[in-house]
Amino acid sequence: MAWPLWFLPAALATLVLDQATKWWLFALPADAPLPGWIERAVNPGVAWSIGRDAPAMVALITVVLIPVLCWVWWRYFRTAGAWENLAFGAILGGAFGNGIDRALARFGTIGGVRDFIHVDLGVAPFHPWPTFNIADAGITCGFVILVILNFRKHQPAPTTAGLVSDR
Repeated sequence: MAWPLWFLPAALATLVLDQATKWWLFALPADAPLPGWIERAVNPGVAWSIGRDAPAMVALITVVLIPVLCWVWWRYFRTAGAWENLAFGAILGGAFGNGIDRALARFGTIGGVRDFIHVDLGVAPFHPWPTFNIADAGITCGFVILVILNFRKHQPAPTTAGLVSDR
């Protein structure tokens, strides 16, 4: 079984980097000088603050979605290959990272998911781009890898059916 070589490092790296960067950046004083692309924000919702007015619903969806994603990975992708396991490791590591923030928010420790990477491309429809974190990047990159793999594996082979022979 090769899945532990790809899934576990991707999941653990995403989760540990996400939580370490969040704790470090949010422990800094409010007036600490930060690079221009770092902007500390707390989001009680999901991307673009969708669901910010219903954080309990967002937390419930997270509690349901993480086990479903674990089951889908275990059932369908665990034996698929290295890239699939790397992708799902990043997705689930990110889901757990943001899930920890949502759990802490439910218990009043923090206000929501801690975001800090700010990228503004200044071009519609990418303006303004929501502030995000390592977990979000892991989820997005994992999803993009799965989409690319899906297109690569299911391209139809060239066929000669229906072609007129020169004979």
